Amino acid sequence: MLKRFCRPAPGLDCELKLTANQETFSSIPDLAESPLPSKVFQYYQNLHSIHHFLNYVRQNICVSTDDWCQARFATILQAKYLDLDYDTLSSVLTLSAYWDRSPGSAVWTETIPAPSAKNKVEVGILSNERPADPRELSIGGFLTVVGDDQKPSQTLFSFASRHHPLPARAISTFEVSFPFPTGLHPTFRITFPSTLESSSLKDSCSLNAYLTLPSYLFIDKYQLSDPVFLSSKNLEKMRSLYGEADLEAPDWIINRWGSNLLIEIAQRPHSVQQSGEWHADIPLHLRYLKPTSGNNGRVELNVPWPIIFWACPPDDEIDISVNPFDRANLGYDLLFPPNTIFHHLSPIPPNGTLLERLTVPSLDLEQTYYIEPGTVLVILAGFLWICLKLFKATQLDALASIKTSRNKLRAE
Repeated sequence: MLKRFCRPAPGLDCELKLTANQETFSSIPDLAESPLPSKVFQYYQNLHSIHHFLNYVRQNICVSTDDWCQARFATILQAKYLDLDYDTLSSVLTLSAYWDRSPGSAVWTETIPAPSAKNKVEVGILSNERPADPRELSIGGFLTVVGDDQKPSQTLFSFASRHHPLPARAISTFEVSFPFPTGLHPTFRITFPSTLESSSLKDSCSLNAYLTLPSYLFIDKYQLSDPVFLSSKNLEKMRSLYGEADLEAPDWIINRWGSNLLIEIAQRPHSVQQSGEWHADIPLHLRYLKPTSGNNGRVELNVPWPIIFWACPPDDEIDISVNPFDRANLGYDLLFPPNTIFHHLSPIPPNGTLLERLTVPSLDLEQTYYIEPGTVLVILAGFLWICLKLFKATQLDALASIKTSRNKLRAE
């Protein structure tokens, strides 16, 4: 079914790695011993657009005569993000979309049909309020039940939140790049400003990077186990690495989609001046890619930007489960104890997309017409050279034997 959602686009490879069993997916390790009902599996694929996915869902969920449902799904194309949660116990699929601006026009207009006798629709216009507790999220505004209330009622409520942005006054950004030359062992560089904010956080909070690596890239876990090497790259320790771990296999025989790395970044080095930037370098390795035609020996790959965040130890006094806007099971949060608080840094992509382009070497089949006959000629020449050397050696042995025999006859 997933293959219906992927369509090729210029510069994007849409060849899905899918098999009939769970071999394609990676299993997230339960490092935090979180109360999950079953194993959690992960799959990543870069989609140029979710248009085909929405068409599939709309055709299978919306009734053809339900214009409101059809139009609602169409607006999801402009959503900032889309979450799909499937509960295996209740067999319920929940779709949650978030828009940071009005979809399609400058004015935000919503048309909500009158509910039936069995259903109730509640509409809220809410905004963020300053919370009394920095660990909480406060929402205030107006709520009304369509068809029941005569006028909206004011409301204000607070609840603990798992995810937080850093304070607005803080400089909490990062950039990503691949220093040239890249070759077969590119370096994934994460650059931070010298004034990266952390003063408002606990001393026990740690700065982490969560990388999503497609199958054509991999991490050498033995390389990231050396404390001296990690220190030279401004890294603290590798927290978790799961997914495809084969260090030798080429990309075209790998069935699993890729791997994920959670690594702790060291604090800003003391040698960095206040006006300068500092960076952390994560060494990556490229698998041999499947040869193609007409690539001039180079291909461009898309590498997702990492998620960078401060992870602060859990506080047993808060209950995040009551948060109706909570986003959980995102991958990295399962690698920390429950109720861990995450303070996120903001990416600054220069091209407006959170995909970094990586140019790597690859075999061009159109430039390999001489390789096969050339290989045969080299092997044949080597074989003839070895035969010549053997022949000369046997000739020398024969001459030495004849000379020895003649010396014996003279002696007699």
